[in-house]
Amino acid sequence: MLESLQSDYDCVKNQQRQQLQEQQEHLERSHSTAVSELNNKMLRLQSALEESQLNEKQLKHKLEVQTETLNNKMEELQALNEHTQSSMTSEMMEVQMKIMELENVKVELEQALQDSQYREQQLELTNSSLQRHLERITEEKEEREKEAVSWFNALEKSREANRDLQIQLAQVLQEAQDPNSRGNSLFAELEDKRAEMERQLISMKVQYQSLQKQHAFSKQQLQRMKFQIATLMQLQSSRADPAQLERLQSMLSEKNGEIQSLMTKLQRLEKVEMMLKSQPANPAPAESCDRQDETYYTDLLQMKLNNTVKDAERLGDELSLQRMKSLSESQRALELERKLFSSERLLKQAQSDKIKLQLRVEELQHKYEPKDAKKNPIQKRKKEKLPVDITPSEETTIDKGQHVVAVEMDVTNTKTEDPAAHTSPTAEAVNATQGVCSGGSEA
Repeated sequence: MLESLQSDYDCVKNQQRQQLQEQQEHLERSHSTAVSELNNKMLRLQSALEESQLNEKQLKHKLEVQTETLNNKMEELQALNEHTQSSMTSEMMEVQMKIMELENVKVELEQALQDSQYREQQLELTNSSLQRHLERITEEKEEREKEAVSWFNALEKSREANRDLQIQLAQVLQEAQDPNSRGNSLFAELEDKRAEMERQLISMKVQYQSLQKQHAFSKQQLQRMKFQIATLMQLQSSRADPAQLERLQSMLSEKNGEIQSLMTKLQRLEKVEMMLKSQPANPAPAESCDRQDETYYTDLLQMKLNNTVKDAERLGDELSLQRMKSLSESQRALELERKLFSSERLLKQAQSDKIKLQLRVEELQHKYEPKDAKKNPIQKRKKEKLPVDITPSEETTIDKGQHVVAVEMDVTNTKTEDPAAHTSPTAEAVNATQGVCSGGSEA
């Protein structure tokens, strides 16, 4: 009686200890998840603050540039009004207007360059925030791997405890087969064995419930990690292509070179015009006889000059036509690149939507399939035979010297759940995070 009470006390003590350990583990997990969520929120707020600061800085710089350009335009307008009031020739007015148009084009290109620089800064900021987020995810992955290792160790410990219990059961069976160690009452011995087996069954049920809780928690963590992977893919789809930015910068540099060449040509034309103005308008008249002799040469030179002017105009027209063709081809190439970039972005968006739909399907399967499976539980029943020897006084009345007592035991189908079933979510999570890291490096 005292031994049975002691065993009951030990069983209750072990159960309470296991419950306390489970509560501590649950509190630690909840605390770690809360800390990780707060850290993620802090990182998001920090990235938003940095982005707002960068936008404010860019807007201030843009305002300063626009005020400066406005002041310059006002000065140019005043100078132009002063020049118009003075007697200027039509050619000088045309040259001045061309200069103003070229300056306007230059200002527009500088503004486009500045906008591209602002965009590049914003992309660098988003890239840094994504890198921080990726580092945070890798840290969480390492923590999940550590938790998986701890769960695997706990599973190994439970297996060892199960082996110890099986060894103890075998020892009890051997003691039951020994006629010297058995008591006088067979029914009392069977009652003790039944109570011990019930205690073992209760402990195994508690362990099974704890393992089920751990498995459900690991599935939840896997779903959360998959959602994070989908959001990362969606963010990655909205990121700009650095190759396209490089091409735009190269095109901008080419346009700047063309503007500089046009400016040099304009300066050269201004110098030629000044030289022509500096020359005397009416040269001194020569003698009539000399002029009559040189008329033939002057006519010939005039014809050659007219021919060269016509050739120059024709070449200029051809050059402008070729420039227009090259501009149209470059515009077509840019349009094709824009379409390609938009199609790639749509492809990445579709991939992220596909992952989200797969996650939704898995959630629905996990939500509704266990209910259908629990409606028709399949239980296996196993008969275990306990050999019981008979005393020598009773051997004369019975033909055989042994009786076999069959004891039916309900065995749940827990052995069919391999340890891989508990460790598979963690393995899937590791594989999924490795896929995201490789996808981010390729992108």
